[in-house]
Amino acid sequence: MKNLKGINLAIVILSGILILTFGFGYMQINNDKIAKNTYVKDIDVGNLSKEDAKKKILSEYKIDTITFKYNDKAWNINPNDIDTNYDIDKTIDNAYKVNRNKNIFSNIVDTLKSTFGIKNYINVVVDCDEDKVTSELEKISEEVNVSMKDAKLNVSDNNIEISQDKAGLQVDISATIANLKKSLQEGLFEESLVVTKVEPKIRKEDLKDINTLLGSFQTVLSDVSPGRIENIQIATERTSGVLLMPGEEFSYNKHTGLRTVKNGYKNATVIVSGEAVQGVGGGVCQVSTTLYNAVLYAGLDIVKVSNHSIPSSYVDKGRDAVVSDSGLDFVFKNDYDQPVYIKNYYNNGVITCQVYGSNKEKQNIKINTSIDKVTKAPTKEEKDPTLEKGNEKILEYGRDSYSVSTYRIYYDENGKEVKKEKIASSFYPSKQKVVAIGTKKEEKPSKKEENNSSTTDNSNNNSNKNEDNSEENNKSNNDKDNNNNNTQKEEDIPVEKE
Repeated sequence: MKNLKGINLAIVILSGILILTFGFGYMQINNDKIAKNTYVKDIDVGNLSKEDAKKKILSEYKIDTITFKYNDKAWNINPNDIDTNYDIDKTIDNAYKVNRNKNIFSNIVDTLKSTFGIKNYINVVVDCDEDKVTSELEKISEEVNVSMKDAKLNVSDNNIEISQDKAGLQVDISATIANLKKSLQEGLFEESLVVTKVEPKIRKEDLKDINTLLGSFQTVLSDVSPGRIENIQIATERTSGVLLMPGEEFSYNKHTGLRTVKNGYKNATVIVSGEAVQGVGGGVCQVSTTLYNAVLYAGLDIVKVSNHSIPSSYVDKGRDAVVSDSGLDFVFKNDYDQPVYIKNYYNNGVITCQVYGSNKEKQNIKINTSIDKVTKAPTKEEKDPTLEKGNEKILEYGRDSYSVSTYRIYYDENGKEVKKEKIASSFYPSKQKVVAIGTKKEEKPSKKEENNSSTTDNSNNNSNKNEDNSEENNKSNNDKDNNNNNTQKEEDIPVEKE
């Protein structure tokens, strides 16, 4: 019985202690003081009000001139120019919330820990305008950055020379800003630039086995408008100088980027729903088509290719490669054991695409196309009351449809065919021809007009006859001209194509 009373007494005492302890902690939370043993870096702000803690911090924390360093160079920046300073209010608020940002029981526990000597360390909050810091670092980068240089093939008189690659340097702006913030929290105002080495994507060693031209093709521009030429120059440059390792694929769209004004492309003729219209990026399909044919002759694997809706003027049917931002792409793969190198350029109205590789991969290849089916264009007739009966006028020229197969044929050193593969099936849809049919009836002169005409003197008759003969001759000549114009073939009408 005595033991039970002793246990009860102990429970009462322990409960009392717990109640007093938690009560003490609760009172600490609800006063206006920061928890004891709370430090901002090495400054003790514990048991101070927010206002007193702010005064104490302000006397210690003030950003001086910020200095960025790299090797023996240094750049000084006024913190006001980049809107960078310490946010003392937020720092003090974080210190105040040390024992106030959880549930009531956790806050009491944190308060008791602080009271009995466990220290809390708070980082000073750095407030900076990262856009302005970035702008300053971009200016500094111009003095530090060194452009990386890929190894390149230089071809002159069938001689292949490989230029030396060179690593570059680049300031890592994001990493530099992150380090700056940490340094400022430590009260340090000097920061070293984070400069990374930029390794070449193509090394001279990678090109050592490239020693011959595997395939080449050229197309000539019929449309030399400034916008089209500029688009072609952009496309040839962005798809050139590409090293394709064994097993790698080449995506034309990936290299050219979206055909937008922002990406540098201009307005020129493009094909939309079978019609030639003005649009941004016109001309890039002639580059993809030229490259497609060079790749065919090089013997590389064609992964994805599509034809235009209108036969192209610069290559035979079945040998064009359309591309678009909506998903149509030209993709091929290096299925050889050695790397291949793509070199494209534009010069004086001619696009040239070349594929270089190892002479071990050189093959004797011919490309053939077969027109499998031709369907005549349908004709739509429209009555025209302003055109004399019996006459016709072409309002819209039609276009026949074509089904075409493209084959790649391999030959041995003796010219004997060893392999024939079908590369693509192309379909060019027809376009309806629209013809106006004259329905206007010829008007005859009245009898009164005939009698008046017969009473005129002979001289007038002779004069009128001469005039009538002259008019008839003119009319006859005009009719011949009109007939010639009406019977002009569709092929004679220049149609700009992408």
